[in-house]
Amino acid sequence: MAGRGVATPIKNERLVSERRARIVAAAQQVFRAKGFHETTVRDVGEAAGLTQGTLYNYVRSKADILYLVVSELTGAYMRDVRAAVEGISDPQRRLAVAVRALIETMDRRQEEILLLYHESHALDRDSLRHILSMVAEFIGLFQTILKEARAAGLALAPPAREDAVVADFVTFLPTILALRRWHLRRAASHARVIRELTAFILRGLGVVEPDALARAAEGRVRRTVRRHARPSTLAAPQRAPRRAAADAAAQRETA
Repeated sequence: MAGRGVATPIKNERLVSERRARIVAAAQQVFRAKGFHETTVRDVGEAAGLTQGTLYNYVRSKADILYLVVSELTGAYMRDVRAAVEGISDPQRRLAVAVRALIETMDRRQEEILLLYHESHALDRDSLRHILSMVAEFIGLFQTILKEARAAGLALAPPAREDAVVADFVTFLPTILALRRWHLRRAASHARVIRELTAFILRGLGVVEPDALARAAEGRVRRTVRRHARPSTLAAPQRAPRRAAADAAAQRETA
């Protein structure tokens, strides 16, 4: 789906893409540190190493910046899953790899997910409409994977009439890695959490031998997603105190 459009007088599309990626990375850091409402366009420009005049060649407002941040995160989910399942014909393996890829991409983007969770309410109506359309398209991708698995003869536990709801559940559940990380890191190792979450979803779908399939999907996803997917737009690791603050906020709001 085409985005809502962010006007620019710059004709060089590659330059626009590169500069906006830089702006998005800077905005993620500043929004987390100060919050969207307290952040100014000047703050983002300084963090991106751009003058305010240069920055306005690529975005028109702070609302544009927030839209680009949320749009990049939402688009990353779909890119990573599509890259991971490309060329897989076996329906059960394709489904397992799609689930694992989704979990991996959300795990790598925990900071961005927390940012979206806290700041997406500030999106204007037009931006929100487009972001929700992107989310719906992503849910539809998983619905299609479920439908194709059934058509290939895979017997899934949920009835086919529930595929839309099931796809919604599957695509949201991995956000627990960010929203409940304050508790998960105390409960088990990172590798075990990822593997158990993959197997948990596959068991719910009625996949045969979900634990073995979850382990098999791990190697495929690591080879394909990390090779084909764009790197996270997060420019640098979050400082420990800031991360601790984000975890504390997530604990209060998701407990």
